[in-house]
Amino acid sequence: MTTPGVLLESSAQMSWAWVGLHVGPAPKLADTRAYADVAEPQRRTQTTARERAWLAGQWNTESHARWELRFSNDPATRLVSCTLLGRVQDPDPRLAEQAAVRLRDRLAAAPAHVLAEPVLDEHEISNRLVPGPLDGRGSFEVRKRLDWAPCSRRDTGRQVCFAVSPLLPEDRSWEPLWHELARMPQPTVLSVYLEPYAPSAALAGELRRLVEEYDHLARPGFANPLWPVPPPPDRFAQRAAPLYVQAAARYTAGLCFRTRISLASQGPVSYGFADLVADTVGGGVVRRPPAAELAAAWRNLAALNRDWLDHSYGQGSPPGSLRDTERILCDLCDLDEAAAAFRLPYEVPGHLPLFETAGRRRRPGTTAAER
Repeated sequence: MTTPGVLLESSAQMSWAWVGLHVGPAPKLADTRAYADVAEPQRRTQTTARERAWLAGQWNTESHARWELRFSNDPATRLVSCTLLGRVQDPDPRLAEQAAVRLRDRLAAAPAHVLAEPVLDEHEISNRLVPGPLDGRGSFEVRKRLDWAPCSRRDTGRQVCFAVSPLLPEDRSWEPLWHELARMPQPTVLSVYLEPYAPSAALAGELRRLVEEYDHLARPGFANPLWPVPPPPDRFAQRAAPLYVQAAARYTAGLCFRTRISLASQGPVSYGFADLVADTVGGGVVRRPPAAELAAAWRNLAALNRDWLDHSYGQGSPPGSLRDTERILCDLCDLDEAAAAFRLPYEVPGHLPLFETAGRRRRPGTTAAER
């Protein structure tokens, strides 16, 4: 028998274990360690700093740990619930189960402005993991911006140039996003996935080579006896070169995470909502998976996977043209980027309630109007 609250599945080669926690804003000011007269920008700065520190303390690659924050609406109550799901894996099912409990304990040590309660029913964890049927009109992936252009030079052997823009953390309120989610007429899930990632020496070396390559392409080339005029700089490479310099510094000097931000609805979402998500998390772009990738997008949610969706994540680039390092950059974030996208629920005193709590849950047999 497994530990309560651990969902375990095994194959001949590997065992996977999932855990979950209900997460909500602390109901009392004494719990949040805040004051009623603190302005929202100051309160937001305080909570962001706490969450960033908490996230740094979560960084641990033991048993391939990863976790996902899920915001779900209830069309009946127009409130949002929040669940924190985690997954580990190990060839030994007993070790996978033990690692899952350790992950749950780490995640439960949440910042003071939130309450995190373990989900002790594995059936509920399974229900929270598996989304409803995806509607192609309401399924979106939010990605870091990937720009590309055919390379005008052939002296490095590159056919296509790429530029991956980082998320730009800003002090944005998440209240407008949560309010829009609460008003969705159909069940909708917004999920933010993080996977601690330790950049290898090989990745650091590849980033340095990309810096050198794009620096070379951004400068005039060398003349040759057959064509004495030096080839001009590649204009796209001139724009991309500084981004690779930043990436080589950003993703080799501190904590990093692989990310996935998914929006899954059982019907069309309100106009502009996906763009609001992209703007709130730091200026990402929105991609709608084609029908051929909806099954893989569903499995990413159902199992806490990070499988590559070539059409959606390639953002229109020629299929197969992205190299491994460039693909990693497409979902690699440093601590600041991760903290901007992975915001725990909070409520501001005096504002309309947003989140489902014990006192706000819908009673069986009642309608929203009767509450």
